[in-house]
Amino acid sequence: MPITRRQSLRCAAGLLLLGTTPFARSARANPRGGVLSLFAGQIGLHGHIDGRGGSATFFDPRGLALDPRNGDIIVADAANALIRRVTASGDVTTLAGGAEQRVSKDGQASQARFVGPDAVAVAPDGTIVIADSYANTIRLLRGGTVSTLAGQAGQPGYADGHGTVAQFNHPVGIALDPQTGDVLVADAYNSTLRRVTAEGKVSTMAGQPGLNGHRDGSMQRALFNTPVGIAVAPDGTIYVSEFFNQDVRKITTQGQVSTLAGNPVQRGDADGQGAAALFRKPQQLCVDATGNVILADGGNHKVRRITPDGSVTTLAGRGQLDKVELGPLPGALITPYGVAPGPQGSILVSSGDAILRIVQNA
Repeated sequence: MPITRRQSLRCAAGLLLLGTTPFARSARANPRGGVLSLFAGQIGLHGHIDGRGGSATFFDPRGLALDPRNGDIIVADAANALIRRVTASGDVTTLAGGAEQRVSKDGQASQARFVGPDAVAVAPDGTIVIADSYANTIRLLRGGTVSTLAGQAGQPGYADGHGTVAQFNHPVGIALDPQTGDVLVADAYNSTLRRVTAEGKVSTMAGQPGLNGHRDGSMQRALFNTPVGIAVAPDGTIYVSEFFNQDVRKITTQGQVSTLAGNPVQRGDADGQGAAALFRKPQQLCVDATGNVILADGGNHKVRRITPDGSVTTLAGRGQLDKVELGPLPGALITPYGVAPGPQGSILVSSGDAILRIVQNA
């Protein structure tokens, strides 16, 4: 089943602009304190300008990832078909790709091209792994050169195997296994989780291709429905967000799948414990420095925090206001998509053609 927001890069970006109203700087205060602020980009104004903070522009930025070497943030700038870097001080530079030149081409970073990068992950050595979702490939940016690790550009499908023998169908979320260095992929339209080794060998971890459902248990028996986000905790626990199951799943290091939070038969907007919490079209997720899961709850226009035992609270956003409000939390967001740990314990989120920063007071 297609994901409406992702049917066309041009359509998605155009609708975002048409639906955006000027942002305000007022927001109702959160009793716990904290602030939602602009980190980089311009809300409601797209482009591909490098620069500092609000002088830079993006075009439908999606996946975010922390560079473990220096704390920089890597951005999958989807509609621009670029990979960008944002430093802790908000300086934006372009690492690879050609603005709005949506083809699949390997080579030197400035000459390489992407179709529609949706997610990124960064290895300890600085290698950037890219889910070029609209090309149905997994790409690498290493040493100034872009290469294809696995998948057939422009050929959606399902096949395990090595390199270009393997096929994906809209791979969205990616993460790195801290134990093996393998790339873990949320293969959305195949409703499977895939593993890719450093040599490009692709295998299926969990789920059954073409069979959408919700079933917990062993990885061999579990069923998923359009997984779009994947993250790995330091202890090896894997978390997966599902667009159409409206939930977050947990996979232990022993290979057992359970539902951490959300209800696959009921979407909505509710904080709470486990199945009492409700999401609407969740997007990507990450694990913060304290081991909590941070989720971009796209359909509810919120960012949510989920503890390891499944307790859900709202960090930012006040529902479907169709605008961004900066200032005291909770503020307001427009269809948040990617999340990542930010400078000094903050959380970064892509929303409204910009990267926003959430800071909660202790």
